[in-house]
Amino acid sequence: MKRTIVSILVCLLVGSVAAIAQDLVCTGRALNFPSKKYGISIGNSREFSGVRINFADCNVKQVNGLNITFWLKLYQNQEAVVNGINLGVIPTAKAMGPINIGLLGVGSSHGNMSGITIAGFVLGSGGDINGLSFSGLLTMADGNSSEISGVAISGFGLGANKAINGLAIAGMGLGTNGEINGIAGSLFYIKGGKHVRGIALTAGYLEADTLSGIGIAGYVKTKSSNGLSLGICNQADELHGIQFGLLNYAGNNPKEFRMLPLLNLHFGKK
Repeated sequence: MKRTIVSILVCLLVGSVAAIAQDLVCTGRALNFPSKKYGISIGNSREFSGVRINFADCNVKQVNGLNITFWLKLYQNQEAVVNGINLGVIPTAKAMGPINIGLLGVGSSHGNMSGITIAGFVLGSGGDINGLSFSGLLTMADGNSSEISGVAISGFGLGANKAINGLAIAGMGLGTNGEINGIAGSLFYIKGGKHVRGIALTAGYLEADTLSGIGIAGYVKTKSSNGLSLGICNQADELHGIQFGLLNYAGNNPKEFRMLPLLNLHFGKK
């Protein structure tokens, strides 16, 4: 009985301390031990190294070590840099790494996410996403020059503005305005705005300005195809390789050989 009472009192004391330390108006208030800058922090410390626990991060500058945050103050933590492990319901910062885990999501406003990043639903960055990344629903790197590099897996969609490099797998579709380099797979849709290098595999629609490597899809559409296209329908304005499918179109072949069943090929000069 005494142990139970003591445990309850300890829990109440810890909870009271945590509540007192919370910074509801973003002033940087926190309870820190043994120092203001390092050790253990409970509250909204703005610069800290060690273990930091806070309800909702706000106007944080830099955290080195383990950062645990439980909620999101939208648009009020966009300049933070977290070097280490970042855990929470929706942890956000300007730049994060090497390990970030969010129950609902993980977000970087305009910096990079480096290392292992796991999000229950949505993972987004205004900069690059590097390393191993996983999201249950959507992964996006939407800055003007943003890339996804490494191993990226998303349950529904995956996209980057500049490039997707490495192994990328999305449940429904993936795309970029720039390049796909490596292995890309999705169920319905793959788009490489400028160039697809490597292997692209989808049961639906594959589109790229230039395909260099192997493209496997229900419908493969390219301006220039260099390598192997395998699909129900293959369409290339310029073919420099082989097409296998029910219908195969190569715009740079002589007129009578542009549309052929089963097989089409062109090995002439570009």
